[in-house]
Amino acid sequence: MCVIGPIGNHPSTRYQVCVANPPNQGASVLTSHSAACVVASGLMKRDSKTERLAIIYPKAIGDFMFVLPALHTIRQAMPNVHLTLVAKRKQAPLAEPQKGILADEVLCMGGDISWWDIRKKLRALGVDTVVDMAGNDQSGLIMAWRGGKRMRPHRQDCKGSCALYSPFAKPMLRHPQGRHRVEELLTIAQQLGATESICSFKLRIPDRAIEASEKMIAANDLHSGSVIVLNLGASRDSKRWPVYHFKTLTKSLIKQGHRVVLTGAHAFKFDGNYDCKTVEQFSQDGLIDGKNCIDLITDAALPPDVHLQRDTHFLRYSKIPRITIGNDTGPMQIAGSVGDDAKNATISLFGPTNWGRYAPYDPSRSFPDNPKGTWNRVLCINADCGPTGTNEACKCYRKKCSHKKCMESLSPESVMKTVNAMVNTA
Repeated sequence: MCVIGPIGNHPSTRYQVCVANPPNQGASVLTSHSAACVVASGLMKRDSKTERLAIIYPKAIGDFMFVLPALHTIRQAMPNVHLTLVAKRKQAPLAEPQKGILADEVLCMGGDISWWDIRKKLRALGVDTVVDMAGNDQSGLIMAWRGGKRMRPHRQDCKGSCALYSPFAKPMLRHPQGRHRVEELLTIAQQLGATESICSFKLRIPDRAIEASEKMIAANDLHSGSVIVLNLGASRDSKRWPVYHFKTLTKSLIKQGHRVVLTGAHAFKFDGNYDCKTVEQFSQDGLIDGKNCIDLITDAALPPDVHLQRDTHFLRYSKIPRITIGNDTGPMQIAGSVGDDAKNATISLFGPTNWGRYAPYDPSRSFPDNPKGTWNRVLCINADCGPTGTNEACKCYRKKCSHKKCMESLSPESVMKTVNAMVNTA
């Protein structure tokens, strides 16, 4: 449990903050000096006059899963505050259905809606406090607005020019180092005044998407047999396990009597429709037969947003997949984030990014010595070029990697061995 509150009986006394911890690690407690700075900055004043709060978080699909516990925590701590969530267009299929539950308004930036349009909408909504939880260039541009109370991450937790765009915003405390992204975001909720953290990734999914998921399950008779899901893609090339490894793994799974379901985006311009192009190679090799190997990617009957929502229900709430396997990508966060709403078995294939920070959240796993959580198991190799310490990624991550040995050296045999171990201990 994460607790925040005054030490002693007077509200002006120092604050002590404990953040969530992996097992066998002590609580991280703010120093008296840091806590005093928090109170002095007004981040946790109990007499706050905030009535209309905006949370700025324009990032990727997987990042939206990371912020859900913080949003649940903030919503419970501030039930009477009008909350506006600002997300990115690619997050919209997950973010927009949460209107009326986690937020009173949901605004999505992208396409015809620019950061300037978002600023105007926030002004029209009468927002008096804006909290930047992303700390990137897009959120920084939104923060550079007129008046009101503004809070942004510590300068060292900002990316790009975010801190330059919002020089008059109050910086929050440094994120706890060596923690999962979920726990970093929960500390922001605590700085806003939350007294207890809620470890829930619960999502409202539209009825149309649930019906599409249930219809797909029935049409493919997925209640029968041992279903293993392979999510093939990732937004960045450097994070993708080679397609020939996925094909080898598929053959091994089928040979052992499992049914393989391939998931991914039918259309996703941000990665050049990689998933759809990749599944074509499975078809060309004759692997997809509709029984032992089922393709859920090239289903063009659903709009892209409903496609993602359908897969969210299938991966997280249907209880059909025995294990879901994939790269460091959004659908793996959807399937594998361990909360009070769902606990699913997953295997995450990691290379250039720090699994301690970005693997599906599983508090039974600890970085860097225990990648085998109760529900999520991380597979990676100790590449000499991989991320070290608390670095979020290696140097090749944001540019085209010349070798990708961290992903190519991760063998299908090692993944199959982990599948067998998880199946035998289930």
